[in-house]
Amino acid sequence: MEKAINYLARDFNSIKSELISFSKKYYPEMTESFNDSSVGAWFIDLVSAVGDDLSYSIDRVYQENNLNSIHSRKSALNIARLNGVKVPGPKASMCEVQFTCVLPVNAENISSPNWAEAPTIKRDSIVGNGTYNFELMEDVDFASQFNNNGYSNRKFEPLRNGNGLITAYTVSKSVMAIGGTSKVYKKVITQNELKPFMEVILPDKNIMSVESVLFKAADSLKTTPNMSEYYIDEEEFRMANEYINTYRYFEVDSLSDLYRFGTETVGTNSIDPISGQTELYVDYTETVAASGDSLTDETPMSVRTSRIYKGRWKPLTQKFITEYTDNGYMKIIFGAGSYDTVPSGSTYAEFIMSNSVNNNMLGVLPDAGWTMYVLYRVGGGSETNMAANSITNIAFLDTKFKTATDNKNKILNSIKVTNLSTSLAGKNEPSTQEIVNLIKYNIGSQNRCVTINDYKARLMQMPPRYGCPFRCNAIEENNKVVIPMLGVTANGKLDDSLPSLLVDNIKEYLKNYKNIGDYIELKSGKIYNLGFEIDVFVDKNYTTEFVIKNIIEKIKEYMDINAHDMGDSLFIGDLEKEINKLDGVIALIDFRVYNIYGNVYGSNAKFPVYKVSESCSSSSSERFLMPLNNAPCYRIDLEALDSLLENDYNSMFEILNEETDIAIRVKLK
Repeated sequence: MEKAINYLARDFNSIKSELISFSKKYYPEMTESFNDSSVGAWFIDLVSAVGDDLSYSIDRVYQENNLNSIHSRKSALNIARLNGVKVPGPKASMCEVQFTCVLPVNAENISSPNWAEAPTIKRDSIVGNGTYNFELMEDVDFASQFNNNGYSNRKFEPLRNGNGLITAYTVSKSVMAIGGTSKVYKKVITQNELKPFMEVILPDKNIMSVESVLFKAADSLKTTPNMSEYYIDEEEFRMANEYINTYRYFEVDSLSDLYRFGTETVGTNSIDPISGQTELYVDYTETVAASGDSLTDETPMSVRTSRIYKGRWKPLTQKFITEYTDNGYMKIIFGAGSYDTVPSGSTYAEFIMSNSVNNNMLGVLPDAGWTMYVLYRVGGGSETNMAANSITNIAFLDTKFKTATDNKNKILNSIKVTNLSTSLAGKNEPSTQEIVNLIKYNIGSQNRCVTINDYKARLMQMPPRYGCPFRCNAIEENNKVVIPMLGVTANGKLDDSLPSLLVDNIKEYLKNYKNIGDYIELKSGKIYNLGFEIDVFVDKNYTTEFVIKNIIEKIKEYMDINAHDMGDSLFIGDLEKEINKLDGVIALIDFRVYNIYGNVYGSNAKFPVYKVSESCSSSSSERFLMPLNNAPCYRIDLEALDSLLENDYNSMFEILNEETDIAIRVKLK
């Protein structure tokens, strides 16, 4: 009969009991020596303790490999790496800051400032509240109407003397700022460090992100690159004042990524392609009144409202990934390939050897003797979340002027800053439990469009500088993927125009994600302009103007395009309920909704599913007065539709002119 003990015994007492039972059964002559002071009892206790410790260690190992029972941060990070989950570090808060400066009047055109004297505030400038610093996310060029993403973000207003004459202009320009401080890590790469998947660990612990990595083909450099060099959108370039090449490495999600979506550039100098290189873009205009308000009978003028850059997929070989070590440091991991010299031979032999030797699919390593510059950001945390108007201090101001000006000091002294919005999104590094949840609920991205919803989600991730639509949708129609889109104008209104460059960028962007057999049709969405006419009983103890203002604000809030997606329907009953809750409102007498079209409004006259009564202009009792010669409109039969305005998949509702398209008639009670 086999001699064995019960392997289910896992703690000290159970193991000791099993060993004593085993001894009594097979070695009965020794059982008398198992008293507490005997050597046999000592051996039994010793073996039981070893077994107990081993069981505990096995349990701990299993526990640290099971997401539901994990306790160690190191184990959580290891599981995240095995599952391809990138664990973030501390996050910086972000806010919109506004810079203002005073510029002299343009001598040739008194209606605008002298843009030739406008300064540029560089992105390495630092603002803050005296305790926490914020850095600009891009240059602030007062001479340009647009930011780097193509949005119009500049305003100016005149300064007048006692006689009403314009003496100067106050120019304001907004920019996004991010909490933290930028640092540069410099290192010369030696031959001993060059190996596949070379790793570089940065010296700081509270690193939020690596902004850019540059290599310069020299080892005796004493200066650091200019801040603008870190953001040049090319893998290889040469600055005008240097004799060596600079190589930029781009961060990717995976070293197997072969392309990146970047900006199309044109070089005008074959010797120095970057210094003479310009980014391709197109400016789009909007016709407005000469006064700058909405279009009226005044002489119209065209102003630039948006800028769309031309994007394309660029081959990518110089790349890196980042991850945090177990003790909180940031690690940069480069690729495995290198550009080795292929021995001379026949053309075919050189081609075959080049493909084998210079395999750069997973990225290439730098050369020995190159100087590495890593621009990274430190700081962040929840303590950097601050209230609006709390950032008023300029800790460091880096500016430049395009032309020499005698007003330089005066202009610099006039520069002020404040944050228009609260700074938010600041967050400390994730806890162990947050890492566990991140792993548990993370779904690996297919990085391709398989379902209809994938197309919508992917399109909304297109970088905004290339013309990402404001709203879009996607459906399958006649074996095609139909994607309707709507943009937004500079004054926040829906726009159904599709600029050709935007369409080209979308086609270029989606071609790397769509299935090979999918046919995609891009088209403009529809805009249904609505007007509201409301009769309401108001408590005479309330100020009528106050009640009317609150009703209008409630309608504007309900109809805000930012609160709705393409295809969303409207239930007017919800709006009626909210209006009835307002202070001073006793009851709604009548609620009328109109579909307005033509003239400056959209061309969509009515909905096929809608039942409409008379035209707005055909009834004197229910005449909806519209601007610009009474644009045609139809009253929507809310009773027949149960107060539900059903929308199409490709359309959105909007109030075009909030000042005139909402009419309130009040009766006091």
